[in-house]
Amino acid sequence: MMDVWIAFTKSRPLSGCSIDVDGCEFYFAEVYVPMVSAGESPPNFEAILSKVKSELLENRLELADISALIRYEEDQWEIHSDSENDVNAFATLARLSESIVFSGFRSEEIEELTSYRYSISDLDYD
Repeated sequence: MMDVWIAFTKSRPLSGCSIDVDGCEFYFAEVYVPMVSAGESPPNFEAILSKVKSELLENRLELADISALIRYEEDQWEIHSDSENDVNAFATLARLSESIVFSGFRSEEIEELTSYRYSISDLDYD
């Protein structure tokens, strides 16, 4: 089974980065990482981190921080806007393509205006 993990990233542009159009010190994006699940045990965090770092470097970005890393579950996400950053669409694309997918990169200024809200339903603590 293929799970998708979402890493909320903060990255520093490197020389030659085509995303760095306004000279910001940092850019923010969600990185959708497909990982083969191993039953009940979660995938190795280092494997996810390695994939994220590698894909960012291909875009001439250096990972500065991951503020959250969560496993995507479709019924936990509700989209309340017409944003192009559709969590469900990105996660589905990552799962079907078995490739990392990036949301749109945001500058620090835009990041301050953007918020993601998710709720967890049907928690089972047994």
